[in-house]
Amino acid sequence: MPEHPLLVFPEPTHAERSGRGGGGGRPRIPEAGRQAQRLAPQFSRLQDAMEQRRVSLQNTTLGIQPEQVLVLETVGTINDFINAVRKIDGLEWLGEFESDPIDPEYGFEDAKDPQKQLAGQLFLVMTDQEALRQMQRYFSLWQENQDLSFPSGLAPLKHAFARLHTIRHWEVEDRLRETGVLADWEDRLESGEETIPFEAELWFRNDSSQRTQAESYLRSVISSLDGEVIQQCVIPEVAYHAILGNIPRIHIQSLIQDPDTRANARLLICDQIMHIRPVGQCAVLVPENMDEVDALGEGAPPDSPLGDPIVALFDGLPLTRHQLLDDRVDLDDPDDYESAYQASERFHGTMMASLICHGDLEERGRPVERRIYARPIMKPRRGFGGQFHESIPQDVLPVDLIHRAVRRLYEPEGDQPPAAPQVRVINLSVCDVARPFNREISPMARLLDWLASKYNVLFIVSAGNHANPIQLNIARAALPTLTPDELQKSVIEATAEDTRNRRLLSPAETFNGLTVAATHQDASAIALNFLLDPFTYDGLPSVINAHGPGYRRTIKPEVLLPGGRQFLSEKLGNSHPTAILEVARHISPPGQRVATPGIQGRLDSSCHTRGTSNAAALASRSTMLMYDVIEQLRLDSPGTLPQDHDAVLLKALLVHGSDWANAWGLYQQVLKNGHNSKTFREYVGRFLGYGSANIARVLACTDQRVTILGVGALGDGDADEFTLPLPPSLSAVTDTRRLTVTLAWLTPVSSTRQSYRIAHLWFSPTERNTITPRRLYADYRAVQRGTVQHEVLEGGNATAFQDGDAVVIKVNCRADAGVITQPIRYGLTVTLEVAEDLNIPIYEEIRDRLAIPTPIPVPVQNASPA
Repeated sequence: MPEHPLLVFPEPTHAERSGRGGGGGRPRIPEAGRQAQRLAPQFSRLQDAMEQRRVSLQNTTLGIQPEQVLVLETVGTINDFINAVRKIDGLEWLGEFESDPIDPEYGFEDAKDPQKQLAGQLFLVMTDQEALRQMQRYFSLWQENQDLSFPSGLAPLKHAFARLHTIRHWEVEDRLRETGVLADWEDRLESGEETIPFEAELWFRNDSSQRTQAESYLRSVISSLDGEVIQQCVIPEVAYHAILGNIPRIHIQSLIQDPDTRANARLLICDQIMHIRPVGQCAVLVPENMDEVDALGEGAPPDSPLGDPIVALFDGLPLTRHQLLDDRVDLDDPDDYESAYQASERFHGTMMASLICHGDLEERGRPVERRIYARPIMKPRRGFGGQFHESIPQDVLPVDLIHRAVRRLYEPEGDQPPAAPQVRVINLSVCDVARPFNREISPMARLLDWLASKYNVLFIVSAGNHANPIQLNIARAALPTLTPDELQKSVIEATAEDTRNRRLLSPAETFNGLTVAATHQDASAIALNFLLDPFTYDGLPSVINAHGPGYRRTIKPEVLLPGGRQFLSEKLGNSHPTAILEVARHISPPGQRVATPGIQGRLDSSCHTRGTSNAAALASRSTMLMYDVIEQLRLDSPGTLPQDHDAVLLKALLVHGSDWANAWGLYQQVLKNGHNSKTFREYVGRFLGYGSANIARVLACTDQRVTILGVGALGDGDADEFTLPLPPSLSAVTDTRRLTVTLAWLTPVSSTRQSYRIAHLWFSPTERNTITPRRLYADYRAVQRGTVQHEVLEGGNATAFQDGDAVVIKVNCRADAGVITQPIRYGLTVTLEVAEDLNIPIYEEIRDRLAIPTPIPVPVQNASPA
């Protein structure tokens, strides 16, 4: 036990939820006559397209009725539109999401700034021919009389017509846009593959018979192209329906080479398909210089771990007999992926298992005292150009594989018991390089969010790596003359300007999961003097990090942990006038030292590596240390921290020690300008998240720093109040003190709603708080958009208070995208601290007052919202 262990709040006091306020103004909209005149031709085109589709389907043997997906793009949002859609026979709600910014035109403009781009919303609706006629009839009625009363429940249609920017059907370009499938097909053709695989993500239909009909029609389309269906998967809870298929190269060649063929290809115009994507893109490139591995050296073997796994690793197959992993990994391989691996090919899973068990070997830390559960989800394969990868197999839908793997942990299979029901954390250091985040949340992220809520488990996900060249805004000849500080500035500017090509990789946009990026940091000696170190000091975001924000502008990644120092090299050649830096690939220092099989599958070798995968693995390692702290608190304070709150407590603790530290000032200096100054905190959050996690700070307290844990469960409209007694020694003191509050929860989700998150929990840290009234770091609006709210506050004014006064932290709950059917568990972590050189016994005074069961006074320092 540490000398100053964490403390636990007494049971909170129940209260009514506080109001949130807010709400923005509405944009100006065009007058109805102008709007009607502009939209009428769009409705006519839709009817013509529907009739053409009816004719084309007449000769099918499946009896398919013509249906099309309507895309209704509105300026602003339309309340209750989903209910209006469901009242018209033949219309089916498919989903909604935020549109790209809309230029002010056609009479739409911001009331305060006519040149400002407008926020929009996309509604996706399946319609048959009769339903489209009925909608057009309502439009004609509105066109004639905007004051006409619509039937009960259809009033939102009037609002939609008034704010409708565009109405069209879902087109070939929509099915292909930013999927990367055409480039993937070109690469496969060039490499000589005879059959070309693809994933067709179908529109999810609520009616199972409609799903069957859509699937049957798509199978007929694939069969007509001499292709085959390999697998299909339906998961209603995340609105997912997909088919994995392949088609001979001859048919793919015509799609690639002839745009006219592409525009009329049965596969691409299939109305049942939402997107067509590449498969097998969850891949990890294995370095080709694996003969440069190092031996571990002599040393006493560590003791075998005693505890059952609380962390599961879904990755490549680990080399379980490696000296550092022997008797530390519970391998579960129900699909027999091991038969596809040679010992020397067990690269990425071995590295991740090594980091979880031992951390960076250069730091010589103690191994964790629990085994880890490992489920291989990748196999080795040679990719394009002969490069060796570990990847999710091409004959498997990744969403289905992860679904089965998680379900196996917690549910019996036949006569077999659950594989590891005690697992609290699942590490997923594998991303889909073909699926950068773009407005809509991916099926894999939706799956993780649903599984997290269903099984009460925390997913730790790597943000993704982008090894793109970094093009500096300087001439090549000037590169050798740059000082280290000038190089650092140029690299930060260049990666920030290239954010569009450095977006999060699926499933890093997960709402319930914790997304982890890497800092430029490790404990190795610098050995490669011929390479360029992009930064003058450690701890800045790595140059290969994927950037946020996440879905609905959530703070993503949430935290950064060490991921190894990534050095760069100058691109050679004479074709580029500006300096271009490339990511150096090597397994020698610098980097984090990990176990590896090497080229011969050795059991005693190591190498150095870098990336967000490493950072995620270190986060999972940290949860084991935190779990042991929680277990000890349970022994010391029985009944205070129920085990069903482990996932949310671990989530809160991982974020709780984070701050922007030195990076904040540097990024302000380099990136802040007149265009982004008003929203700079929100802007910089895409790079910094909540900051670099300081794990050691949350494992124990000091005389001048106290950390307290609290838990609870809330329904819609409920609130809990936690009382933090103020230490008398701090009264009237002018020295700086800091209050850090972190709230984490797992929400059910509604996959077809833009708001998505069913449960929104929040606290307001500044209301009537004169002890620490000043917010630091992350934007105060962005912190409430996800499922973890982390606020850091400071104060230094002399505030007098009496013994018995307190800060009250009020946790509120409201329904967001649906009905809350079960109370939502949450974890709360609060730290109050002053400088360590001050002789103020904060820990002792708060500990003693938390232990006194006195009535809660009316607080003079209240941190709840108005």
